[in-house]
Amino acid sequence: MTELGQLESQWQEFEKRNIQIVAISVENRDNAEATQTEYPHLLVVYDDDKKLAEALEVLHPHSAPDGGDTAAPTTILVDSQGIVRWLFRPDRFLTRLQPSEVLEAIDQKMPPK
Repeated sequence: MTELGQLESQWQEFEKRNIQIVAISVENRDNAEATQTEYPHLLVVYDDDKKLAEALEVLHPHSAPDGGDTAAPTTILVDSQGIVRWLFRPDRFLTRLQPSEVLEAIDQKMPPK
């Protein structure tokens, strides 16, 4: 959740670039709604059946402490036409991008028109 808090703290920078941050939650609905409340400038998508995570190929089976599935940390930049402009998936599960790194990728891969 640290990453979401860092992204939330930079919401004005994302808004200036007309960027919407979307987080996929594979947890139950109550947890996803609580996450949405905690980070109001992000869009939290509820995906407890994991269909979106499977389609994006970010599902990490049996990696949760209870043996359940988690979504591997992945950052995908998608333009307004639905074209993937950049994808980052770290080699290590605990590695996360800093907001400055996400903003740099946005500026490089998705310049304003």
